[in-house]
Amino acid sequence: MFYVQDFLAFYLKRDLFLCNDNEIELLVEEAVYALEKQKGEVFIDFLKWLMNKMRCNYHKRYEFTPRYTLEQETNAYELDEYLELLYFLFNDNYIRKEDMLYKAAISKDYADTWLFLALHFICALRGTDLEQLGHPQLPRTPKEVLKSVRSGNWSSSEARRTLLSITTRLTYLNITPNKTKRTKNISQIKFQVPESCQVLIGTLLAICEAHYQLNKDNNDEPLIRQIKEYKRINRYMGKEIGDLFLERNFSSRSANKSYLQTVAMLADDVLQEKSELNIKGYFLAALARSHKGSFDEFAQTTTTYLKDAQLSQLKPEMVARELFERGVLSMIPSMILTIVTRGKYKELSPSQQTQMIKQLDLTPNEIEKTLALSIQAEVKSQKALKILVEEEAEPNQLLTICHRIGNGEAFSKQGESMCLLSALGKICPYDDRQHCIGCHYELQTKSTLLLLVGEFNRLNKQYSRVRTDLEKGKIRSILEEQIKPCLTEMLQALCEQYGDDVLHDYEEIIKELIN
Repeated sequence: MFYVQDFLAFYLKRDLFLCNDNEIELLVEEAVYALEKQKGEVFIDFLKWLMNKMRCNYHKRYEFTPRYTLEQETNAYELDEYLELLYFLFNDNYIRKEDMLYKAAISKDYADTWLFLALHFICALRGTDLEQLGHPQLPRTPKEVLKSVRSGNWSSSEARRTLLSITTRLTYLNITPNKTKRTKNISQIKFQVPESCQVLIGTLLAICEAHYQLNKDNNDEPLIRQIKEYKRINRYMGKEIGDLFLERNFSSRSANKSYLQTVAMLADDVLQEKSELNIKGYFLAALARSHKGSFDEFAQTTTTYLKDAQLSQLKPEMVARELFERGVLSMIPSMILTIVTRGKYKELSPSQQTQMIKQLDLTPNEIEKTLALSIQAEVKSQKALKILVEEEAEPNQLLTICHRIGNGEAFSKQGESMCLLSALGKICPYDDRQHCIGCHYELQTKSTLLLLVGEFNRLNKQYSRVRTDLEKGKIRSILEEQIKPCLTEMLQALCEQYGDDVLHDYEEIIKELIN
């Protein structure tokens, strides 16, 4: 009430009940600009109360309409607002400091709110499409999942397996957006989680699914709950995050526009010049996840990274990071970056090389076979790179090609793979082919890896069923000459580009899929 009293003391020239309609209208106009919405509503309620209590010289009644028009409510968030929420939801240091995973493990509302808000930084799906993501498969019982998260024993491989159960389902079912489900030839829902965020998103999915299964009142409700109101967010996740929505409830449409238009916003505010390049919205989530400093430092770092998206300032470090987050497992981008950096990209110290050899723990025969397959994969990559030599591409052009690959713009005939020719702006010369597996210009991703593991399982079962030597030889040939070299190349790239921890997680996943 203090703010309303202070406002009236400053603006009133006589008693309120003596003011006519014109004077009250001017007073309300001043209140719109001088008072916050909540305080303004108190003032309007007081005017109504006074009219009901005594005879007043004014007769009109006023209503405080929402300050945001429909157009404003659906505009993209301001960059500062967007980055601040991003930092709270994804930054590892902040999550540990606030003990957020423990809070999520003991509170269904906390976990559901966190997951719903976080997904808007991973993809640009509408609320109804988020509900179509479905339910993940848990690696443990619901109670064991929550207990392991609370105690800190939940592993990264379990988180990745949980996330994989969602992404695999989306790949195989070819689910399309709900809004355009009656329209033909619509592309499927895109849900690609960057490498740095896979463990966090997988963990949140597991926590929410565990709560869901333990809550008997769910009925047939979807896993993803749309929690947008300030009061609920503030009650579930606390004041610091809730205060971001004090003036305006969370808007999925605004968050999606921010995700899709990040660079477009920065073109006016930061870069001051347009660029033909852009970056994926999830790249910001990846930056927030790994940032070690405060929010202010994160905002400055983000601006620097986005400035590097300019064509004239594209840097190998940023492009390598994009390829990392996109899950590219092909040797071709790695070779291109090696060319651009004159070999420094792949430099390893002797001690690191020795350590890698020791960690292999292979017999001489196994090393010889692995080496032969690696050489075969590298020769294939070198043949594909001949097209770049023929194009006489400059270093900046090479970086742009890698950037397009890391940004998911190198489209192919299969959603699991990408294409070097597409990254070059060229058309596929193989019109008669239905798929891209085994092509010289194919760029494999982690999705390709899992697709090939599934194909390996299918052919293995088929091999045990067929009876003739001819059929067995055909299947063996496909396994030895097509699938095995591709898998070897991808596992080699996985180790080189993502490290031993990620390689171990995928080894566990592959073992489980094969068994």
